[in-house]
Amino acid sequence: MSTNLFGLNNLDLLIVGVVVAATCVLGFVVYFSNKKSITSKTFLFFSLVTALWGVVTYFSYKFIDSNILLWLFRLSLFFAVFQAFYLYRLLVVFPNENHSFSTRHKYILIPAVILTSLLTLTPYVFSGIIGKPTAGEVALVEKGSGLIIFALVAIGLVIKAFHTLILKIKNSKNLTERKTFSIILVGLVIMFALIIFFNLIFATVFSDPRFVPLGALFTFPFITFTSYAILKQKLFNIKVAATAILVFLLSVVLFLEIIFADSFVLILFRSCIFLLVLIFGINLIRSVLKEVEQKEELAKLNVELKDLLAQRESLMHLINHKVKGSFTRSKYIFAGMLDGTFGDINEEIKKRANQGLESDDAGIKTIDLVLNTDNLQKGLIKYDMKTVDLKDIALKIISEKKGPAETKGIGMKNDIKEGTYSVLGDSFWLKEAINNLLENSIRYTKSGTITLGLEKNNDKILLSVKDTGIGITPEDRNILFTQGGRGKDSVKTNVDSTGYGLYSVKLIIDAHKGRVYAESPGVDKGSTFFIEFPVV
Repeated sequence: MSTNLFGLNNLDLLIVGVVVAATCVLGFVVYFSNKKSITSKTFLFFSLVTALWGVVTYFSYKFIDSNILLWLFRLSLFFAVFQAFYLYRLLVVFPNENHSFSTRHKYILIPAVILTSLLTLTPYVFSGIIGKPTAGEVALVEKGSGLIIFALVAIGLVIKAFHTLILKIKNSKNLTERKTFSIILVGLVIMFALIIFFNLIFATVFSDPRFVPLGALFTFPFITFTSYAILKQKLFNIKVAATAILVFLLSVVLFLEIIFADSFVLILFRSCIFLLVLIFGINLIRSVLKEVEQKEELAKLNVELKDLLAQRESLMHLINHKVKGSFTRSKYIFAGMLDGTFGDINEEIKKRANQGLESDDAGIKTIDLVLNTDNLQKGLIKYDMKTVDLKDIALKIISEKKGPAETKGIGMKNDIKEGTYSVLGDSFWLKEAINNLLENSIRYTKSGTITLGLEKNNDKILLSVKDTGIGITPEDRNILFTQGGRGKDSVKTNVDSTGYGLYSVKLIIDAHKGRVYAESPGVDKGSTFFIEFPVV
């Protein structure tokens, strides 16, 4: 190895190290910005292969050992094959999230690339080093016939990449998209112009190979332009950019430490630190990107939530003023028909008018339930909290509901234990909640009995409504007290089921610092609804 490889005058090492670090950072920044995108994945692979190619190319002109040099030359071509392949592949998939590759790509191109890359590691491409190598000079290599295959594949891929990009620019009808493709084309042209001028013309025409080790620097314009073109597709947060710059600058400082090292052990130690910091920095960028994505998603959800709330307000206004008004007007018409406002009517019309009146009453009641639930949910209901006797409320409800239950052929039982059942609450809304549970049981019970119970359990008051109805499945129990939550078979028994009744009960009971829940042995085995209150 050259004695001044890590000396202070070795500016080319600093340049290559900085460019390789920047290439890796940009590759991972693009990838982490959208890990599911085929474009981001391909750019990452291209960046990593380019970084490896740049490192190998640099050291292939710094060693003087013939065996090491031979393998470095071979590895340089090995990575160059994949570099050309991923360049072509990147320009094929850009800027898509997904891409379906052709059969020819999968079963002809990829095997050809793999076989060519393996061929570069054999004597069929480079068989040996001619003469004694000198540090800093281009070593002469014995070339094999396999080099023609490498050239055909690598140059063919590069030409195809140019052709693909130019076609995209030509066929693009969107001005913004055309500008994006043009940015990549500029980077591509600069990259190959630098490589041809410094690595080919200078090295061959002027016999000056000093720029050959800087291959990584010449590819960097394309890396930079392409990463910008990809990232501009998304909202790239300044926090991510700042983190990437910080990681890059830290990598540069640590690489300078390697250059200033004056012993091999120190070089090895600082090189390990450099790699660890680079890995840590890349993970840091990923974490910041994830945080930014979460904030952007949260902001998006907040906007959607505001839109939904505005739509809900509009819907509630429509229900309250239009739908409820329509029910009310038709209700008055049916009531007028029944009380003789429109003259005498026969029994058949009276029967239909009664049915219409009942239907309108049910509709208005459903609308009131939905509106009340909405107000309860938004906290607009003001509770008149006082010490009330839950026993009195329960007895009144039993008295009111006994008639409708018996009309349906259902018995109503009282299982209220002796004692005082004082709770802190609003008597009107407590009655609404218990009344809702009883009505629910009447609707979903075809025959049998409904029992309203009340008892004390330590420092709790437990009210229960037990029926012999259709029961509750374990799946239905999880959604019973949620907004719009209905059992999967509830509509079969009650066509007017909205899923708002039990949800309104939960909102009322939650406001009273209580708890509501349900139990059931299973389908067609009845169910019991419980409300638990703290004792005053």
